[in-house]
Amino acid sequence: MIQSRSTRAPLPPSAAPASRSPRTATVAGRGLASSRRRFERRAAAARRRPRLLAGIGVGLLLLLGLVAWLGWFSTVLTATTVEVRGVSGAAAAQVRQVAAVPLGGPLMRVDTDAAQERLVAGKAWREVSVSRSLPHTVVVDVTPRVAVLAVRSAGGRVDLVDGDGIDFATVAAPPSGVPIVSSGATTVTKAGVTAALQALGSLEPALRRTVSGVTVSEADQVSFRLKVKDATKTVVWGGPGDGGMKARLVGILASQPGSTIDVSVPSSPVTR
Repeated sequence: MIQSRSTRAPLPPSAAPASRSPRTATVAGRGLASSRRRFERRAAAARRRPRLLAGIGVGLLLLLGLVAWLGWFSTVLTATTVEVRGVSGAAAAQVRQVAAVPLGGPLMRVDTDAAQERLVAGKAWREVSVSRSLPHTVVVDVTPRVAVLAVRSAGGRVDLVDGDGIDFATVAAPPSGVPIVSSGATTVTKAGVTAALQALGSLEPALRRTVSGVTVSEADQVSFRLKVKDATKTVVWGGPGDGGMKARLVGILASQPGSTIDVSVPSSPVTR
């Protein structure tokens, strides 16, 4: 009698029970631990951030408080010096006197605006700037006005006028090279000064430096004396307008014979 033996067929690979290698399990465990540590670090950083920001804020407040104390209350930054820029000598001394900057107190408490207003009110300076320079200096920077005309006042004194038409000083006599403006009227009007400034401002600098006297009529008609070499000529300028053309004609006709140059009608200039 033949006995049969049954043999179980092997399972296909897909049906075999899955198994995880030790190496794979180790890598997975490490990855999980690393993720946990990163999470814990982020959580700790998030908890520290408010404290850090609060610490920075307190530090800034302390720093600002220290700066305020140093600048406004302590003697570390004391105002001891006034430095004047733009002028020197007697003019600088005048600036210091008019500015009247208080010294000996905290630098940051010096009222620079008030000092600047005092200087501007004096009208002697075209531009004024007052600032602080640590640790002990107040800097006053001025641009002085330059006289281009002198107007004789009723009392015999002379008012100096700059290129902007501002009378900024009264003196006994005009500086050398500054022509005096006179008028047939009692005093030279503001319009007359403006007309004279426009006329002289149109001239070439070389010619303008030779002007020795300016006359303005009641109708604001301008004439002036001009020195050419050894001769003095009278220029009848006329009213405002056509300044460039009139100035060119004066430059051309100044070398021609005659003692009078009339360019009041620039289309028909006359010398006589």
